[in-house]
Amino acid sequence: MTALICLTYDDALPVHREVVAPELSKRGLRGTFYVPAAHDGLHLNLNGWRTVAGMGHELGNHSCFHPCRTRPDWEWKPPYRLEEYSRDRIRDELMLANRILYLIDGRTERSYGATCSDLTYGHGDPFIDDIRDLFTVVRAGRIDRPMTGSTPFVVSAFHADHRRADEVIAAAEAMRDLPESWMLVGMHGVGAGTHLNFMEGEEHRRIIDWIATQRGWLEAVTVLEAVHRRT
Repeated sequence: MTALICLTYDDALPVHREVVAPELSKRGLRGTFYVPAAHDGLHLNLNGWRTVAGMGHELGNHSCFHPCRTRPDWEWKPPYRLEEYSRDRIRDELMLANRILYLIDGRTERSYGATCSDLTYGHGDPFIDDIRDLFTVVRAGRIDRPMTGSTPFVVSAFHADHRRADEVIAAAEAMRDLPESWMLVGMHGVGAGTHLNFMEGEEHRRIIDWIATQRGWLEAVTVLEAVHRRT
């Protein structure tokens, strides 16, 4: 069976719309772009993002305001600290983001890229059970190997920011010998200056060029496509 790789990109950056999506499409690859629904980069370029969706790429939910929990080494921006959220507030924000994205791509099924991989609010209460009716799958957490077996509701990703193409390719190569395997790759910027967290542009090109030459056993699809094909 064909192995699946899901290339995911966070935060609705200009490079995603202007460079990454067209380059993926040129190679016959499909990606998932996790879009904060209140982001200026979305609303000032609605037609551009409609074009991205029209290419066959997925626009995933990345909340409206990108709330995260404060860490010991950094303090998240008020008033969007998840420790200050309630259960209703996070659910309402994610529901609103779904509705905004529907106005852009007309799709009713959505995956969620958990902001900062956080799935708790307040003092650490989980909200995952409160959003099962909103999403088919949630991307959260880190993993350095491909996945096999049944698809869980929460799926971890191989984080590729600041890594070399060889590292991503080596992890993907492991799927050759794993039946029904798939792998999510998480990224933010592509190229220096596009985001604090990024993969070098040439490293990214090496990855997508490599994937495009592996059609006999590997296919790059959206997160939702992968879930449906592995269910």
